[in-house]
Amino acid sequence: MNTLLIVNPTSGPSENPDDLVSSLTTALQNQGIEAEVCPTTPDEDGQGLAAAAAKAGTQLVIVAGGDGTIEAVARGLAHSQTVLGILSQGTRNNIAASLEIPTDVTQAVRVIKEGDRRQIDMGKANHHYFMEVVGIGLEASLFPCGDEVKEGIKNNYWAALKNFFWGLRTFLQFKQHRLVLRFDGRLARLRTLQVNICNSPRYGVEFALAPDAKMDDGKLDLIYIDKPSKWEHFRHFFAAMRGKHLPHKRLQMHQATTIEVRSYPSLDVHADGEYIGTTPVMVEVVPKALWICVPTPELLTQFAEENAVDERNNFFSFGQPAEVPEQVPPQS
Repeated sequence: MNTLLIVNPTSGPSENPDDLVSSLTTALQNQGIEAEVCPTTPDEDGQGLAAAAAKAGTQLVIVAGGDGTIEAVARGLAHSQTVLGILSQGTRNNIAASLEIPTDVTQAVRVIKEGDRRQIDMGKANHHYFMEVVGIGLEASLFPCGDEVKEGIKNNYWAALKNFFWGLRTFLQFKQHRLVLRFDGRLARLRTLQVNICNSPRYGVEFALAPDAKMDDGKLDLIYIDKPSKWEHFRHFFAAMRGKHLPHKRLQMHQATTIEVRSYPSLDVHADGEYIGTTPVMVEVVPKALWICVPTPELLTQFAEENAVDERNNFFSFGQPAEVPEQVPPQS
């Protein structure tokens, strides 16, 4: 099969990009998959590489990286017949979790080799394609700060601390805004801090705002709280990090195919963590936009059994004394 492997060399546990590429190509070859390797760069996030591969008739594009790299490659493959395989190498791996793709490389390669090919939906916000979520309001204003904190933790703790306090100030100063929502013939007027439109059940720091969302149901999930306090908003998102929903009479959840959001004044908008401008914004589902490799129920059962065996082995080996090499008495 004509296959391309797009790798983000800065992802994964190894600090050496050559080690990462070598381990990934070996895992693929063990399953009989030979792939041409193309790394991403600061100027090429993978979208252009994927689009060129699809145009050239490549049958399978495998992406190895975090959610941002996966999303970029997916945008490049949208509306093509090229199938996407995922080797998730990020910190959160929300897309893999949403599609039940293991983060273990060996198991993920088996999904590519033995799994199903399924068409999934993407979303489109003012012509920008996304896989996970559109956030309007407070979250979009905080995202640049969050990115700077994440980068600062890697390189500059003082910059990370500075941006953390900048984000805290933004949170405390942010006020409720008046919004008008139109979705599938319905109209809603509200005052809120934030509106989310989800295509996947998970995004960001493992938020599960729409835990029942499906990426192949032809719908987007709309979530907001009308007139929330800062404390209610904070509790709601903290609960979402644990995959729960707080019982709240003003929490609204709807499914729709097209959602128009207007606000007074304008609010920041992000799509999958990328700033795309301000309101008004038109968000719509793009059904069956992408072919992707997903695990079969049989594979998921096998993976669960393998993981259970590994956990038992690790449990029983924990605390076992290390083998001490046999001491050979000196010869006289």
